[in-house]
Amino acid sequence: MKIDVKEVVSYKGHSIKANGNVDLSFSAMYSEMVNSMKVLQMLNNDVNVYAKMPNEKPIALGMYRIKEVKFDGDGESTIKFNSIDTSVELDNLAKIITSDQFQIRMIAEAEEE
Repeated sequence: MKIDVKEVVSYKGHSIKANGNVDLSFSAMYSEMVNSMKVLQMLNNDVNVYAKMPNEKPIALGMYRIKEVKFDGDGESTIKFNSIDTSVELDNLAKIITSDQFQIRMIAEAEEE
């Protein structure tokens, strides 16, 4: 079953470790809570992540695994991804560093149970 989720987020940061691990984080407002919950269906699956900045074409950010999805008391969520540097479009990560909100699209292929 293909899972395709679009969500409006803010860039929260990324890091690249010496061993090649890449962490990427986004935060989403209360209005995106339902979409953040849909992301939970992607656990333990490869997730292709794309970003669409305002007035620009979508860019691929790479293939990740969901590391963590957290909800705070206000209904805002934080989505954290993890990958290795060979599966990530490192040049494109620099293009999403902004304080503005933008849309991400997450696509995964999951097995139905």
